[in-house]
Amino acid sequence: MLTPDQRREQARTRVAAYGDPVRLRIALPSGPGATVLYAQVAASLMAAGITPQRVGMADDADLRLVDQIAPYDSARWYLANACAVCGDEARDALIAARDAPTLTERARLIAAADAALAVDTAFIPIARPLRWSLVALRLRQWRPNTRAWHPLNRLRDDTR
Repeated sequence: MLTPDQRREQARTRVAAYGDPVRLRIALPSGPGATVLYAQVAASLMAAGITPQRVGMADDADLRLVDQIAPYDSARWYLANACAVCGDEARDALIAARDAPTLTERARLIAAADAALAVDTAFIPIARPLRWSLVALRLRQWRPNTRAWHPLNRLRDDTR
């Protein structure tokens, strides 16, 4: 197992082997949270000899932040969004999972698609999904759910 310093040195050696300066365009939204994220990512990249450049979300980029809320509970939704730019093997595995004839086969093929996506590395998860709820005491009809999404019209009795 390598120490953090050994990992950085190994990364610098690999980046230097490219010969030309290595630049990486990172698409992030504007705002303080994205700025903090960029600062941390940029510092790590610079330590490895890579020159980062922050670009807007609509610009050409080598890395792009994907920050979406799943509209429903489905591993397939996650994989389909993570596979927006993945290779053929990962894409084919995802299509096979979508077209599976049984739930058991679908579950097996979704696991295979996840493994293919991990090998492809087109998508790098940087955080676990976060779900939380902030609820006022006057909301008597609120009920927790796994997606932490609630239609507003059902939260209160008095909809004035």
